[in-house]
Amino acid sequence: MIKLLINTPSKEKQPNSTNFGGLPVKGVDQDIKWPKCETCSSEMEYQGKIKTDIGLELIFMCQNDPGMCDEWDANEGGNKVLVIADENLEYFNPETETNTTRNTAYSATIFEIEADSYDEAREKCEESPRDILGALYGEPDWIQNDETPNCDCCDEKMRFVAQLEEGPDHKTAMNFGGAGVGYLFDCRKGNTSKFLWQC
Repeated sequence: MIKLLINTPSKEKQPNSTNFGGLPVKGVDQDIKWPKCETCSSEMEYQGKIKTDIGLELIFMCQNDPGMCDEWDANEGGNKVLVIADENLEYFNPETETNTTRNTAYSATIFEIEADSYDEAREKCEESPRDILGALYGEPDWIQNDETPNCDCCDEKMRFVAQLEEGPDHKTAMNFGGAGVGYLFDCRKGNTSKFLWQC
């Protein structure tokens, strides 16, 4: 069984659910700084968040000079995932408006489909290919080699959480090289998360 993420256009604010674009959230009165790229020291672009059993996993990726900050790598500091509790939330803003948010906002509905792989599930799904945003759990469908990262806290292989497509609208899509796929991993022991993409 594959759990596909299907695009659900919505203008309603859903701070404690899986959605993409818009603004990130944090706990009320929680002191969280907008993540900055370790290469260029500029604020990263917020991509979206995935709700899991360890909280909300907020994905940020540098888009200040695409391709120059190793933003595809899980360990080079060109992207960052914040894990926060999913209650008592408020939205928060970057210090600057340049390359920090995407001019889009959409949610995702989980649709379970009987299939052995992500590609097979995509073929069986009756939704438009553009509305298939990815999949949750199971096994990653790698474009290149297996790049499952290790947790920085316990040094163990991380759990696969989600495989993400760039998005439903090419004008506001996440930038995974134009035809790439993003991969989200976490560790329940360390309460940590990492992100990478391949194309």
